[in-house]
Amino acid sequence: MKYRVVAAIDFGTHGSGFAWAVLPAGAEMPDQRQIDYPDQWDDAPLTYPKNLSALFLDPEGNDRDWGYAARRAGSAGEPGRLEHGFKMWLSPEGAEGTQGPGGGLVGTPEQAVPLIAAYLRRLRGAALDRIVGGGFLESDIRWCLTVPAIWEPEQRNLMREAARLAGFPADDRDRLILVTEPEAATVYCAQDGAAGIGGLGSLATLVVDCGGGTVDIAAYRCTADGALEQLRRPSGGKLGSNYINRRFQVQVLAPRLGQAAFKALEAAPAQLLELMDDFERMKTHFRGDSDSPVSIPISLKASRIIDPHGGTERLAAEQQGVDDHVVIEPDVMRGLFQGTTEPLVKLVDTQIRELLADPAVAGEGLRVILVGGFAQSHYVQTRLARHLDQEFPGAVQLVIPPNPSRAVLGGAVHYACRPEVVHSRRASNTYAVEISARRRFGALFRERGAVRALPITRVRGQGAFRDGVLDPLVLMGESVRVGSERSYGLMPLSAQQREMEVSLYAVPGVKDLTVNTPGVRLLGTVLVDISESVGEEEVEDRRVDLYFTFGGTEIGVTVVNPRTEARCETVIEFAGIPEQ
Repeated sequence: MKYRVVAAIDFGTHGSGFAWAVLPAGAEMPDQRQIDYPDQWDDAPLTYPKNLSALFLDPEGNDRDWGYAARRAGSAGEPGRLEHGFKMWLSPEGAEGTQGPGGGLVGTPEQAVPLIAAYLRRLRGAALDRIVGGGFLESDIRWCLTVPAIWEPEQRNLMREAARLAGFPADDRDRLILVTEPEAATVYCAQDGAAGIGGLGSLATLVVDCGGGTVDIAAYRCTADGALEQLRRPSGGKLGSNYINRRFQVQVLAPRLGQAAFKALEAAPAQLLELMDDFERMKTHFRGDSDSPVSIPISLKASRIIDPHGGTERLAAEQQGVDDHVVIEPDVMRGLFQGTTEPLVKLVDTQIRELLADPAVAGEGLRVILVGGFAQSHYVQTRLARHLDQEFPGAVQLVIPPNPSRAVLGGAVHYACRPEVVHSRRASNTYAVEISARRRFGALFRERGAVRALPITRVRGQGAFRDGVLDPLVLMGESVRVGSERSYGLMPLSAQQREMEVSLYAVPGVKDLTVNTPGVRLLGTVLVDISESVGEEEVEDRRVDLYFTFGGTEIGVTVVNPRTEARCETVIEFAGIPEQ
């Protein structure tokens, strides 16, 4: 299908937005694409390509407002509740009810999906207003949804499910495609003149995408035909800017106000978010070498909330009489950053050393590109620059685009125009099919410990088999060309078997591959009907052919019964829920 419009959705922990572009009828160059980045949102304090990732729910649980308007509704004291930070519930760090990085309570993935769907429905509506208002049909649009690179298939599938509930064409995998955030940022830097980089060329490039909840790090290089080749498996972690916000609340705000006053402020999330907005602005501009304190104002509404609990009086006692601002000393402010920036710098350092171990990369040099909303932090920029200068003098160049917060959105638009721009990706796991392996005897075929622990099935006339052996299709870290296909043939154990179960596993390693390997995950199972060949004496005549398509953000599986030509096509996401 020929699309007339591409639109990208970047749903973030703190902020979310969309961008779109019209595809011309003829051939075009990437720098000719005119991308629209809407930056006006109801009740937003400033123009910015992201609206607040928040919902205001009425007493019945219906979303009444979204974004900054949701915070206004909560601030007005209207009946209902304000929800924010729910993206991180898809992979919660703590038990339900504990504190999350944004200060709110951690929910479960099951609770997150309907909230994300409600927010995406609003964001989709805003995008459609803009696009359909421009004279296009909804059916003209190809959508691209960004996801963190460190997410497992489970989280990606939940995000696709939320998109389906929000009204996106999630069942049509050509109309709704996924791209990882650092990959989108890399495409932006490679193809968009607004990135101010002039393309990537053949130089190895490490993209560090710093968001509110996560940091993703991935390495790429342009091939001779202009496509992108992933050089290493992505890395990252929960090191986004919201974790600094949480430290401010736990280590500074709560002790100075007292627990009772702080809990009262938490119970009024609109006032707490307003205070955190001021902290966010100061955090962005804070310099690592500063000797001036940071001052965060406390609004009149917030003062009225904490005052009955002794918060104002305690704050004055803690701050030499100052009770209308939270005053953060420079060393304290640096300490809030260090819990996030030091692990971040270590991750970047590890990736750089692994890349420079390749003589081809070391000979040409390496570039690090810093993108994402958190990349606007002066402290993050200078801390990383200082480390690179000290550890890799002259070998590594740090680049920060003029609008780092646009990189993921803009790159997702470019990617949706031409997904084949990504040439190959590195497998994040070993992907393997579960089989029953025939036992072999003798010194040359000695079974290893992991295999020896597996159960044995004996089949009359066939011998003994070890159940639960994993036969690899792609090894972890292997470079896999996008769209490449791996074929595999499976045969039943007995002539009387009426169906065959095909199970695909992901393993975080390359050795001792069994269903009991630590960290192994069942991604999905396909059940194949082979009843038409019951009674065939040769099990080889009952073979089923499997075709796995790797290299994309999801894994395609086709199962073919060569005798009946029956086909089963699916995208295996995680245990028990293959998407037909």
